[in-house]
Amino acid sequence: MANRSGGINTVLAFLLGAALVGLAVLGYLYYDATQRDVVKIDVPGFKGELKKDR
Repeated sequence: MANRSGGINTVLAFLLGAALVGLAVLGYLYYDATQRDVVKIDVPGFKGELKKDR
């Protein structure tokens, strides 16, 4: 019975770790998408936007 309980704890720890890694990856992707350098050009006759690609 003790081995089964230990197995459940191991699976729970693995799932918690996987969820934490997934959350970190999503956070990085969100940060990367929102921190792009943008230059807005607004002169008479022309309007545009330049984004910096890495």
